[in-house]
Amino acid sequence: MKYKGKNIEIIGSKTLFGKETHWIRILEDNSFAQVLSSDLDDDLNRNSNRGLAYVRYMAIAARIKEEMAQKRLLAPYESSLIPLPHQILVLEKVMQGIQTRFLLADEVGMGKTIEAGLVIKEKKLRGEITRILLIVPKSAMLQWQQELREHFNENFHIYNSGFISGMARTFAGFEAEEELNFWKQHHQIIVSTDALKPLSARQGWSQEKIDEYNKYRLEAVVNAEFDMVIIDEAHRMGGSTAQVSRYQLAETLCNAVPNVLLLTATPHRGKSDHFRRVLKLIDADAFPGDGMPSIEEIEPYVMRSEKRYAVDYDGKKLFQQRMTIRLDVPLDETYHRLQIDLYNHVTNYVRYCFGRAKRGNRNATGLVMVMMQKLASSSTAAILAAMETRLWRLQHGETDDDIDDYDEEGVVDFDDLDTNDFSVAMQDNGFFNEETALQKLIVEARTCLETEQDAKATALVRKIYKLQDKYNNSQLKVLVFTEFRKTQGYLKKILEGAGLTTVEIHGSMDLAERQQALVKFKNEANVMVATDAAGESLNMQFCHIVFNYDLPWNPMAIEQRIGRVDRIGQKFPVVAFNMLTNNTVDTRVYEIIVEKLDAILQELGIDKTNDVLDSTIDMKQVNHLYLQSLLDPHRFDFASDKWLFEIKSKLNDYKSTEGILPVFTGDDIKKESAGEIKYSPLPVWLEELMDLYTMSEKGKIVKRLSGVSEYAINGYRLEAVFEADKLGDNPGSEHLTLQHPVVKRILDEMDGNIQTMVPVIVSKNGGETCGYLTLWKVLAKNNYETKTTYSAQFITDAGRVFAPYGNDVWNRLVQEKNSFQYVGETECNLAIEENQALNNNLHALFHRMEAEIQNVLQARAEKKLKAWSYAENRLNRIGIENIRNAKLRKLTTEKEEWKSAFAKGLSVVPDVNHILTVRIDG
Repeated sequence: MKYKGKNIEIIGSKTLFGKETHWIRILEDNSFAQVLSSDLDDDLNRNSNRGLAYVRYMAIAARIKEEMAQKRLLAPYESSLIPLPHQILVLEKVMQGIQTRFLLADEVGMGKTIEAGLVIKEKKLRGEITRILLIVPKSAMLQWQQELREHFNENFHIYNSGFISGMARTFAGFEAEEELNFWKQHHQIIVSTDALKPLSARQGWSQEKIDEYNKYRLEAVVNAEFDMVIIDEAHRMGGSTAQVSRYQLAETLCNAVPNVLLLTATPHRGKSDHFRRVLKLIDADAFPGDGMPSIEEIEPYVMRSEKRYAVDYDGKKLFQQRMTIRLDVPLDETYHRLQIDLYNHVTNYVRYCFGRAKRGNRNATGLVMVMMQKLASSSTAAILAAMETRLWRLQHGETDDDIDDYDEEGVVDFDDLDTNDFSVAMQDNGFFNEETALQKLIVEARTCLETEQDAKATALVRKIYKLQDKYNNSQLKVLVFTEFRKTQGYLKKILEGAGLTTVEIHGSMDLAERQQALVKFKNEANVMVATDAAGESLNMQFCHIVFNYDLPWNPMAIEQRIGRVDRIGQKFPVVAFNMLTNNTVDTRVYEIIVEKLDAILQELGIDKTNDVLDSTIDMKQVNHLYLQSLLDPHRFDFASDKWLFEIKSKLNDYKSTEGILPVFTGDDIKKESAGEIKYSPLPVWLEELMDLYTMSEKGKIVKRLSGVSEYAINGYRLEAVFEADKLGDNPGSEHLTLQHPVVKRILDEMDGNIQTMVPVIVSKNGGETCGYLTLWKVLAKNNYETKTTYSAQFITDAGRVFAPYGNDVWNRLVQEKNSFQYVGETECNLAIEENQALNNNLHALFHRMEAEIQNVLQARAEKKLKAWSYAENRLNRIGIENIRNAKLRKLTTEKEEWKSAFAKGLSVVPDVNHILTVRIDG
């Protein structure tokens, strides 16, 4: 039934002054209208004439809606991926909580982003949240935005520092009666931690300017009334004390917002005071005092999944073994003479200029020299480009050194590195001229580049071809990491010259360009040459061979590189090669921060290297260790032993607290939960629904071998896939789920069906009982809860009612394409309202749902009252008085209004809609 072309449901009728009128609900926008019967488009006869396709479309639509009505969770069915068993478990635990305030502490690589996305989607589908704020590290903002859009069709807007500053200037200039808050302009926002944290002081800023800065950040965010805040890498919020600005930011927000998810792989970091501060962000009252809390205290708030228990839908282990191999590349006096000399000469130049910069108190120049040394260890092409840049700056009088001129990717972290911490034993004879020295070195580097191929590049090509032979795979995928763009370009040229197809990825590429490069790597290229900045947001489980062509100082960065392929979905053991030439600076440091550190981890029996390194490595100390090797090698052994002693002490602290987190065990993680989703009939039913609806509307369908279905319905065209894993291979298609607008519209049309003519079908084997299959929608609802079920009732010609037989016929219409044949239509002459057995069956369904609603409401009332109490305690801890008082007043008003409305809305009202009647003629 339609009104002005829109699908409707008739909810009441009456005849007045000889005219029949109807109260209708327009399904498209849920609006109501009173219209004349003559204004309605009665397409009922057209429906019945669509034949068996129409009957099966109605049967499948009803079955899908029944399936939806009975699901405990809907989010897993609305994502473009199939969540894993441990991720389903997290979602279930979160949704069962009195309030959504949890710390998700899965090990690295277990998919905390996916878990957060599932919670967001589930709570939105239930109408519990609308406004969401994500606080993540700056480097992860694009990855979060991409994954939430790709997997959950949730669009988040990025508010970076530049955007916030620009909006603050704009909004500060408005003259409005009410304060304008640009944080209310979007419902779903991603912001970096540093862009949001408040300032207490800044050099050259007045207190007024600092207050204005904070006003448009933390204060404005608190007043923006977000329903949920999610903080990634939440351990960084713990701070060394409660006065650290990051902790104050997190504390204020977590007290002001009702739903909180904290994500971190390393919440405790071996320190009880730090861990308690993190836990207090969830519930300050639950964690008073000092010392490490017990597992019993933590368990209601913290969930952790570990790799050792992680399984897939079939119960198989998720993660492959991993092997890291040191690949030594000796510099031969015969074949690499120029490279050996160039490296030594550059090292002498770096030491001399570093010492001179120190004596002149020029820290920035000292850092440039350190960068030069790293570039020399990377490739001849990289150090040549850097020296040319340095010479040009000197010749043009640009004396203000900037490390960014030598580090295009911005990957080298020199925070807290002070050149005054080192002494260099170099004598200044007064005759050194840096421009002259650079000119000689540049000539030397150009000659080297033209005459010799870098030893590591030669070794890389040979090793790749050996690996192709070993795995008997000429299309073997190899991922090569470097820190520097010039080295990247050089490697691409060398590899392609050796007959290997390559693709590159770097930090200057936008997300779409990176995705295109990733697709090319997967489908065409042998080798991807990537920089660290580009690798952060891409997952490459289809590759299992990694080369670290040059090594970052931070061992955690090496872990992150390997983590691009050592992820869920990897089918082969991962092999990582760390390439080293026999120069003393890099090799010395590698032997300490990788090999000796690994030995300590093995000695202590700690295998969670991702978590541990992030918790224990202080990059300031690693930077100093590297410089000790470069500038003062005689004291390196002492410095490295001291560093290893301190690291071992930290690891012992970690070991002593290793068992303090509650962990999901193998018994907790049920593969059946994910299997239910993976093997759900919904995608099959949805595809059948679309096909049958298109056929009944006389549309066109084209099925491609790739799994894409093309539909043309009433002038509308759609390319669709129905299974999540098909989307990656068909990026131009739409993933049809229950919440897709087209699917929702088609399903809504079913609820608005009214029949005057009845389709007649017969069984092809002729063995059916004659009578009528009827489908019903039964609702039980009040102001807070609605329960729905769809039921099949078979009515014989003698008027007897059989629900089991009706359900059997319904199932066969859904599952079997050729069991029945359409033979025509007949008038609807069933006396349904007078059939007491039918009414009793439908009433029994309502009574069951009524009891379920009353139980749910009782639990909800208890949960809500506890949540009010928790909320009041949180708001009392907001340090900004005017915000605290305003929010408490609002909370009190909301609480009283809710209690009054809740008491008035407890009655459960029944509703029954007739969906379909089909005549079964034997």
